[in-house]
Amino acid sequence: MEDADYIAALLLKQLRQEITEVELEYLESWKAAHPSHARVAEQINDGEQLLADLQAMKQVDMDGWWQKISAQIPQVNKTVPFYRRWYAYAAAAAVLLVAGAITWQYWKPGHLPEPTNEKHLPYVVDVKPGGNRATLTLSNGTAIELAGAANGNLAKEGGTNVLKVKDGELKYEHAGTAAVNDNDVVWNTLTTPRGGRYSLQLPDGSKVWLNAASSIKYPAHFSTTERRVIVTGEAFFEVAAGNKKWPFKVMIPPRRGGAGEILEVLGTSFNISAYNDEADIRTTLLKGKVKIAALQLQAGEQSDFKVLSPGQQARIPHNVIAGKDPISIVNLEDVEEVSGWKDGMIHLEDADIRSIMRIISRWYNIEVSYEGQTPAYTFTGTLPLKENLSSVIKVLEYEGVRLRMQQNRIIVLP
Repeated sequence: MEDADYIAALLLKQLRQEITEVELEYLESWKAAHPSHARVAEQINDGEQLLADLQAMKQVDMDGWWQKISAQIPQVNKTVPFYRRWYAYAAAAAVLLVAGAITWQYWKPGHLPEPTNEKHLPYVVDVKPGGNRATLTLSNGTAIELAGAANGNLAKEGGTNVLKVKDGELKYEHAGTAAVNDNDVVWNTLTTPRGGRYSLQLPDGSKVWLNAASSIKYPAHFSTTERRVIVTGEAFFEVAAGNKKWPFKVMIPPRRGGAGEILEVLGTSFNISAYNDEADIRTTLLKGKVKIAALQLQAGEQSDFKVLSPGQQARIPHNVIAGKDPISIVNLEDVEEVSGWKDGMIHLEDADIRSIMRIISRWYNIEVSYEGQTPAYTFTGTLPLKENLSSVIKVLEYEGVRLRMQQNRIIVLP
């Protein structure tokens, strides 16, 4: 990868007309070493795109990628000693990937791209990542689009000031010294669209990060008996300290005919993923403890609580099987990765193509369709969701996924 970095740096300096004579001589000798090198250099004409490609390349699981390519070796009909042919391809491989010139299935020995009338170049796509967008709905039904709202006091709800602290952050502060009656509790809702995220500081000081296509309903001030919020989609919590008389509870409403979840928080940091289009509700504990029970809408029942410890993830299927314990607990090696979406990085382990595309669809606000049979594909690695969609597509195509962009839609090819 270091050699590829150096070549990429020289190509960038050449584009910027900053290359020295010695560097140019080295670059020209590299291009002359093999026809594929020259083809790569010819196709690079955008310095900013080259840097984006290089950053995307850093996210690829190179060990897994090399094993995938190595697995092709026994299938090649070698008319010349294979290691000599392969050396030429391998010499250009890293830079081919960095440059985004062609995907890995096209530079495998003996495989040439088939002619097509449609562009199949991932770097043509230029869909920007999501950003700080959300709608705040007050107790009287007034909806405030936060992306266009000025910083400062947005409203006063039940003795609490609602403040937009900065872009992407909302905060609730008690407006005075007088206590608020429990009977006067009013509810607000924060909702993110596809392609939106937002963070929120609740009246008790607890912090919530809300992922795309999600919502949280909460009181503008908490009662003296409990702190209760209702969540859809995905959210990360850092709960402020309380006591047994003032528990913090999170409720996931059951979808029709399925199960929901209720959490009683005994600790601090946890992540909840409860999208209706996923197979289950997943609660991952980073610090502290939480008690979890499943809710069943049709039966109107609640399962027994289970207690999570740090490093554990509870899974509750949306469709609960009668007579079966609905909560399964899994130990994770690195729970920090579960909340990486807050920082624009999605960490995946053995994720299938449909779950990956659901994440991409929510964050980039695009549609996804499938042509033919869905590939039996799993991905382990990191997707850089801070980058344009083109960079994410390249990471997937480097790993062997075949995609085509058509207006505001990604088509997954068999």
